[in-house]
Parts: sequence; C-alpha cells; structure tokens
Amino acid sequence: MPLPRPAADHPFHRTRQGVWAILAAVALVAAGLFAGIAPASAATYTFKGVVKGKLTATATATALGDVWVGAYTNDDRADFVAGAWSAPDGSYSFTVPASGSYKIWTTCSSGPCSATYASEWNSNQSSSYGSTPVAVTDAAPTTTYNPQLEAFGSMTGRVTNKAGQPLTAVSVSASPNNGGQVSSTKPDANGYFTLTKIPPNQAYISVRDESGQRLYLEQYWTGTGTVDTYTVATVPAGVAWTNVNFVLKDETLMEATVVDPAGAPIADVGYIPWVYNEATAAWEGPQMGPLTSNAQGKIYWRMTVGKKYKLCVSDTVYEGAPRDKRYKAECYDNTPTKDTATVLTATSAGQRVKLTMQLDVAGLSLTPDRPYVYGSAQAGQKLTVDPGVWGPAPVTLAYQWQRSKDNSELQDIAGATTTVYTPTAADAGYDIWAKVTGTKTGYAPHTTSVHGGKSGAEAVTSSKPFTLLGTPSAGNTLTVDHGTLNPAPDFGPYYDWFVNGVQDYRTNGPTFLLQTSDAGKKVTVRLSVHDWPLQPYYGQASVTVAAGTLTAPVPTVSGTAKVGSVLTAVPGTWGPAPVTLAYQWFRSGVAIAGATSATYSLAAADLGKTMTVRVTGTKAGFTTAAKTSAATAAVAAGTLTAPVPTVSGTAKVGSVLTAVPGTWGPAPVTLTYQWFRSGVAITGATSATYSLAAADLGKTMTVQVTGGKAGFRTAAKTSAATAAVAVGTLTAPVPTVTGTAKVGSVLTAVPGAWGPAPVTLAYQWYRSGVAITGATSATYSLAAADLGKTMTVRVTGSKSGFTTAAKTSAATAAVSVGTLTAPVPTVSGTAKVGSVLTAVPGAWGPAPVTLAYQWYRSGVAITGATSATYSLAAADLGKTMTVRVTGSKTGFTTAAKTSVATAAVAAGTLTGPTPTVAGTATVGSTLTATPGAWGPAPVTLTYQWFRGSTAISGATAQTYKLVAADKGSAIKVRVTGTKTAYTALARYSVATALIG
Repeated sequence: MPLPRPAADHPFHRTRQGVWAILAAVALVAAGLFAGIAPASAATYTFKGVVKGKLTATATATALGDVWVGAYTNDDRADFVAGAWSAPDGSYSFTVPASGSYKIWTTCSSGPCSATYASEWNSNQSSSYGSTPVAVTDAAPTTTYNPQLEAFGSMTGRVTNKAGQPLTAVSVSASPNNGGQVSSTKPDANGYFTLTKIPPNQAYISVRDESGQRLYLEQYWTGTGTVDTYTVATVPAGVAWTNVNFVLKDETLMEATVVDPAGAPIADVGYIPWVYNEATAAWEGPQMGPLTSNAQGKIYWRMTVGKKYKLCVSDTVYEGAPRDKRYKAECYDNTPTKDTATVLTATSAGQRVKLTMQLDVAGLSLTPDRPYVYGSAQAGQKLTVDPGVWGPAPVTLAYQWQRSKDNSELQDIAGATTTVYTPTAADAGYDIWAKVTGTKTGYAPHTTSVHGGKSGAEAVTSSKPFTLLGTPSAGNTLTVDHGTLNPAPDFGPYYDWFVNGVQDYRTNGPTFLLQTSDAGKKVTVRLSVHDWPLQPYYGQASVTVAAGTLTAPVPTVSGTAKVGSVLTAVPGTWGPAPVTLAYQWFRSGVAIAGATSATYSLAAADLGKTMTVRVTGTKAGFTTAAKTSAATAAVAAGTLTAPVPTVSGTAKVGSVLTAVPGTWGPAPVTLTYQWFRSGVAITGATSATYSLAAADLGKTMTVQVTGGKAGFRTAAKTSAATAAVAVGTLTAPVPTVTGTAKVGSVLTAVPGAWGPAPVTLAYQWYRSGVAITGATSATYSLAAADLGKTMTVRVTGSKSGFTTAAKTSAATAAVSVGTLTAPVPTVSGTAKVGSVLTAVPGAWGPAPVTLAYQWYRSGVAITGATSATYSLAAADLGKTMTVRVTGSKTGFTTAAKTSVATAAVAAGTLTGPTPTVAGTATVGSTLTATPGAWGPAPVTLTYQWFRGSTAISGATAQTYKLVAADKGSAIKVRVTGTKTAYTALARYSVATALIG
C-alpha cells in the first residue's frame, strides 16, 4: 500500500521543500532508514500500540487494520521519521532512530477505512499544529500509543433564500478548525444536499454563495442551528444531522460595474473601497489585496448599513490577465481622487448599492516584471530593488522608496529615488517599500510596490555577503554562498534562479549547472529565508556567463596524395562533446569552393599542389575554434582503373558488335574507341558500336578502348579477337499485298522491314502461280487477263555479304470484274433550234474506256443521234434534251450514265445581213434587192419596197421598176426571212438617192 500523503494543512504543503520531504519519506520507508537523525547510542526506541476506531460517540472502539501510524519531528516542519501499517488486529510497532518527542499521525490513507474514519494527529488534532507530542526516552525506550480514529459525520438538508426559493449556486462545506482536509458539496436543483466526511471534533460548517455575484451572506452551523457569524461547531464521531435548513440572507452590498468608453466590461481593474472611520475621522482602505474587477467587470464589496463608503479604481497597478490597453484611474462619480468622490451608503439590510464607472483609455499596456528587493532594512545597511525585465523595450523606470507604520498610508522618502536605499535611524519601526513606475510614450504607466522589510525589527541575518561561487562558463556549476543564517530558519532557504530575467525552473536548490544556452546571459539567484516572527532575509546575486573554450586538436589528413584518391580529415577529439565540426579544404593554401565535407576527392586541378584541411568547431555557449592540418605531399597524377574490354554481338555481316569497356575509374573517365579488322584499324570506326559490313566477311574483329581524364595518365586496352566474320542473314519477312482484287485496281506489295538496311528488293507478280512478264515493280494494275485469277508477289532481297533471300506473299482472292468509274455526263451548248449540243462524258476509268452516246428528245431516243454532238432541229422545238453515255471495257462491267435534261429547246435565231439595192435611181429603171446570205439555210425570203417610209402596194418582188410616182422620193427595200422553228427576221436596206 502506498505511503499516505500528509494532510493539506501540513507544512509539506506550505513550503517549497514539501515535495522533497515526501520523496525522502518514501525512500526512508523503502530502505528502513532515516538519515536525518543519528542515534546517540545503540538503544532501540519503539512506538507500539493498537489502532481503534469509534463509529459514534457512544460506540465501543474496535480494532482497525491497514492503518498508517507515523512519527514526525516535533517542530513546525513535522518531517517524517518512521512509521508502520497496523495489522488486522490493529496492532502496530516501529522504531525511531533517537529518543525524543514526536508527533504521531494516524490515517487510513486510501485503505478500506478511508471512507469512514478521519485522519488525526495525536491529542485528537486535525493537523500537526497544537498536537501534543509523544516521547521515547532512554529510561522508557518503548512507548505505547493507542490511536483512536473517529468516524466522519454527515449532514442532509436544504438551502433556500428568504423567499423559500432553492439555491444551487452555493457550496456546503466542512473544514477542521485547526486545518486539514475539507469536505464540500453542492445542492441539487431543488436546493437539497448531502454532505459527507465532516471531520469529527470541531469544524466550520457553512454555506457560501458561489454565484460570483455576492448575493447572500455566508451562514454557519453551530451544531444546533444556523448563524450569520463565523462559528465553529462541535462534531461528535459519526454524527448524522438531518433536515438542516440553511436560509440565506441577502447581502448588503456595493455592486459596481467597470466599463470602457464603448460600454464593454473591463476585467482585472484594481479597486479600493474606502470606508469612513468615525472614531478617527479618516478614510481607511482594506488590509488585503490586490482587489480587481471580475471577468464581467463587476466589483462586489460588503457594506454595513449606515456606514460611508467611497470607491476608487486604478489600472496603473497591472493585475490579472494581460491586455493590450490600460485605463485612467478615477473615483466614483468621475472624480480624480477619493477626496472629491461621491459617498455611498446602504440604508437597509440586504440593499444592493449599484453603480457604473466608465473609464477612459490611458494608453497601451506595458509588460511589467515583478520587482525584487534584497538586502537588509536595518539602519546603515543597504536595500536594492531589481525591477526585472520590462517591455516593450525601452521602458523608462522611476524609483521611489516609501515607508509606512502600523498599516498607515505609504509615504515617499525624500530623495530616495534610485534602485538603492540605505535606511536611517529615522526609519526604525517603519515598513520599507520600493515603488517602481514604468512609463513609455503611448503606453499607460504602471506602478508596482514591493516590501523590503521592517526597519529596526529583529530579522534573520547572514554571516557574510550573499555571493555566487564558481566559474561562470558553460559546463561549470554556480554555488550559492550566504554564510551562516542566524537563527536557523524554520522555512528556507529557498532559491529562485533566473536567466536574463526569466525564471529558470531546472533547479530550486543552491547549485546551478550552467548550460551552453546560458552563454552570454545574466544568471541571477534570489534567496529568501523566513523565520516568523523575525523579518525575512532576502538576497540576490548575479553573474554573466562567459563562452566556454573548446578542446581543439590539430587535424590530420589520411589518404594518398594523387589525383583520384580520397583524402579524409581526421579531426581528433573535440570537446566537450557534442561539438559541431565544419571542414574547408585548401589547395596550396587557397580555399576550394564547395570542398566542405570531411572527405575530399583529389581532382585534376589539384595535380602538383599540396592539400590542407581546416576544421572549425562550434558549440552553443563556446567560442568557435579552428585548426588546420599539416600539408600533404604534392599531389601526383592519378592511375586510371583500366579493365580489358570485351566485345558483345554475333560475328557475321549485318550484326552490330558492341564494345563493353568495363568500369573505368575514378569516374568520370572519357573513353574513345577504335575498331580493327584483322588487326588493321578501320577508318571512322570510333564509336562504342560497329556494324559488320561486307568488307569484314572472313575477318576477325577487335576493339581498343582508350581512357583519358585530366590529372591521370592515359591508358589503352584491346579486346580479344572475335571469330571470323560469317556471311550475314537477311531479315526477310513474308510480304503482304494491299489493294482490291478486281480488274482495274492496283495491288501493292508490302515487303516488310528487311535488314540490315539497306537491302535491295526485287518484285515478281504471279497470276495463279504463273509469273507475269514485266510485272516486276512494287505495284501491279489488275488487267482483264487477271479476271478470275489469284495474285501473289515474290520479294527477293539481296545485299553484299549476305545470303540472298526470297519471300512470297499469300495469294489474293480471285480477281473479280472491275467497276468502271462512271461520272454523270453533262451537256454543253445552247438549247435552241440550230445550236449544237455537246456531251461532256467526264473522266471514265480506268482509261481507256470505250464510250457510246445516245441523245434523247424529252426522254425519247432520237434515231441516229449517237455521236458526242447533236444539232438541234425543228423537231426539238419545245423539247428537253438528254444524253446517255455508256462505257465499256474488257474485264469491267458496262456502265451507263444519263445527263440532266436541258431547258426546253427554244426557237432558232436566223442570221440575216442588211440587204442592198442595185440599179439607177431614175424613173423607168429597175431596182434589184440583193438579200445577202441568210442562215441557217434554207431560209425563205420575202420583199417589200418602200417609197420614203411608205410601203408600195404590190411591190413584193425582189425587183422593182421605178415609176413616175417615185420621182423625188428615196426608195428602200425590206427583206424578211422565215424558217420553221426559227423566229422571223426583217432587214431594211439603205435608202437610195432621190429618184430623178
């Protein structure tokens, strides 16, 4: 079973050493030792007894097993000495290392009885304070102590207000009057509660408002009833109080709300409620603090009916959570000091005096630190204030030392405005304070005060000034030296360590191991020692940590100094480990760019140079150090790794031989190649591969590989010879035939990829296995002779140095009848009688194609109209004309195509020249009309003679004899031509001269 922890009120929980005391106790129980007290003699000192428990005040006590009984030192610290667990019959026994008086603690811890019985110190106390010690002496080395644990009490009841409404935001609790474990609970929704583990004997049993609004007065249980004053109740063992009703009274209260200019609540604003003392006629502040507004900006303060109060708030003493801005101080109602503030008074019990205070913004918020005062407040000695680290830097700090007596207001000490103050005899009986005020443009000022002790009062002292011992560099330990403290304190010494003003929690003891991260920083230790009622002792000492010195050996270089070799820096053992090492290689004293690793591969540029390496060690908190090695010998030319090459590939014409050079080194190495034919270099054969040609037939082949690299000697290696080069074998795929197997189509031989290229290919086409004379190209046009036959092609490949090869394609299907290309013919010419129409057949194919023509008159074949042209006759007038073209060719299907019909054939147009008149223009002479050639012949001509513009009656012959009536007139003739299916045409001659 684990060792029980002491009660919450035990000094372990009130000092910084508590955790170490508990750990020490665990170790002592495990080892059965106690190193803190050495026995004066070989005598054995024993505590023994029987642990019993009482369930009620009147019950008989019964033995309890599995209970811890322990002895602790008889002082305020109550350090653990020894202890044991009780047996099932309640008996226990343990020894202590020395005679003396001890405080005895008995507890069920977490054992089976822990839910029933309360822990106790001897003399029935809930804490070590006030417990009566039990002694073992040399005369009586064995002491019988019979602890008797008493059962917890319990209570059930209800919590309401005066109106009978259930209260739930309250806490019902019981705490021992002398300190110890507290038991608490909360009521249910109807206000009912059950409180268990009420400590026996005497306890404070109360109901407290926990709404955060201070609505109700705290109420106490006396054992028989409830009161509103601080009262302790007697709790009999195992008592069970039932139906206990707490009726809470309204609290008489000041309720202030602090808001910003926008009306939003301001949390964590400091406040002072001033109350007027009628007896002294002075306004007095509370002896507690700091007091601040809550998260809702609320301030609650209990008032006494009839008393006078004033309320002032200030944001210059930063309290609570940090925020980005601060507010100006003021008193209610909007006055700068309490002297002019409004008086607030409660006139009746339970009254809530409500007010709102709106604060103006004073500026941004500083980041203050907590000042620390150390030294002595005695006259003639020195006090120093360390303000800590304030921000954002820079912050101007002002100092004012103050003093007060008997809790009076602080008074400035004239002229005491530096970080150091030496108290005088006039300060005797005064508490000395250091006030630090930080200011910065745009920021609200911040003021904080710290107590420096009471001057003239007896205090803890030290035999020597407080200092730090040890070398202030990384890896070393600083040790506090404060001499002898007088008197030996009850509490302390306590140590707080800081690095650059920030508390460092790696230790709270008197020694501090400096780490590399501390280099260049200020390390401070603060000492505090308390021994009530003496004034405490505070000390502070600081050192600046220097950078450490690395152990830096001279490096060496391993490896061979020739191009291609790798040099390695051997740095030696740097310390204290780990040390980060960096490398820089040098070529005859000149740093090589990029050569910063622990190894370096010697390059061509290093040939003839000496090499060194510089090793630089760095470590946080240490001064960087660098060491350079001794130089190597001059770097020699490197030797290439040159294997004998081999040749892969088949030694026959057409194959490709490949030189396999092997792995040359150090990489990269430039390789060149030369191929040899039976020992004779082949011109131009200088690549890693070589294609065997006809000239190589019967020869053996070798290749010489030559390696070159800057800074290295050139090397050449020749392969073993191949076998004699054999005749090559062509790659000869089976050809295929593309195209349609019908007369008129073109078949194409697809030979495939013959190789090695180039290969000369020849073709021969076959008609059902019979070679076709002259058909030796890659294509073949199917002719009429091929109709019904199958076609194949044989491809023969030949190449010098290779065996000729021939491959024949698979046969095509039997060649079918061809299909002529038969376009629709068109008709050119004008569709009118007398014109010639021409059939335009288009391109028939495959040429030649025999074409035949047939003309149609409105769909009826015209007998004999079978030529490519047709002259439109009178019979065609009003008809549409078409022509059908029929193509025929041996081996092809005959095809016929008919043109689109022309427009209806129009009447023809006659050709008629202007007639002339022959004869003498005198009366009695005969005039003759000469009509000219009309067409198309034959054309029927008629005549009409005119005297002036008047037709001469009856003058319709080709000739006309002039009569007397004609005298003086001009004569002309009109010739009119007519022909079937033609439009009639009339022509007038030129008039004669006037008839004489």
